[in-house]
Amino acid sequence: MANDARMTVRLDPATRRKVERLAARQGISLNEALNQLLQRAPDEGERPARRRRYRLKPRKVGFGFDIGRAKILAGELSDEEMLRKVKAR
Repeated sequence: MANDARMTVRLDPATRRKVERLAARQGISLNEALNQLLQRAPDEGERPARRRRYRLKPRKVGFGFDIGRAKILAGELSDEEMLRKVKAR
């Protein structure tokens, strides 16, 4: 391009690795990779695109037993064990 301008840029190590990974992945030069990343960056004052919030849909888990009932039974067994200990004294 006729309007290309040369510029020295100092990148921190993490940013340099990001540019190098993109260049290696796409088979392009570091210059082209840096230009792509800068083109993707939002302009100052520009709002980034809103992401949709992830919603987890509840599903029944097929354990074959009712966990609520299992808690009740565990409590009753604990109570019976406590009564046996008290009677043994």
